[in-house]
Amino acid sequence: MSAPGLIAEAYRHCEQIVRAQDKDHFLAALFAPAERRPFLFALYAFALEIGRVRDLVREPMAGIIRLQWWLEALSGLRGEEAAASPVMVALQDASRQTGVALSPLAGAIEARQNELQGEPAIGAASAVFIIAARMLDGDDDGVSSAAEHAAKAVMFVDSDQQGARESYIMFRAQVAGLPERALPAFLTAALVPLRLKNPQAPQWQRQIALLRAAWFGFPKL
Repeated sequence: MSAPGLIAEAYRHCEQIVRAQDKDHFLAALFAPAERRPFLFALYAFALEIGRVRDLVREPMAGIIRLQWWLEALSGLRGEEAAASPVMVALQDASRQTGVALSPLAGAIEARQNELQGEPAIGAASAVFIIAARMLDGDDDGVSSAAEHAAKAVMFVDSDQQGARESYIMFRAQVAGLPERALPAFLTAALVPLRLKNPQAPQWQRQIALLRAAWFGFPKL
């Protein structure tokens, strides 16, 4: 298979992963321009890969070692191995095509390593919001701050409802100042109000909440 064929297959692999394992991000990505969606699928597949390490290991050190591979692959130290990973192939190609540096994702990996020690992985969620916005060509001075508040809202929603509420209110106050093209990158944060009301909301309700947010704006609490 040619190099372009390998890259295309890598993107298809990422899309399948996201469709199967993260319906919220899959649907949110569909509101991005069609030519940008594969880049988001690559990013979200990467986020899934580093996020699931915690569930695959019994000891924190084993997880740290697994995550260290991703850190080294991201930094170019495992070229041959990274070339055999469809997620890394797609992610690196997305970086080449968009000009978006992947360096902030090192912080996402480190946040997942710290999560193994009991810390919330806010830095991981924040980095994904930021890179997604940049891949949509929607980066500006407000994106990083909005990403931090959105990350806290989605990470706290199951453990610290008051913290999630406060963070979501701060995020929503910043939405109007974000570039419109960046908004699909933040759509999953629109699920926070629903999750606060009904932590066990079925997928169809989550999908409706995402659709409403995409069409009418981020909901109030």
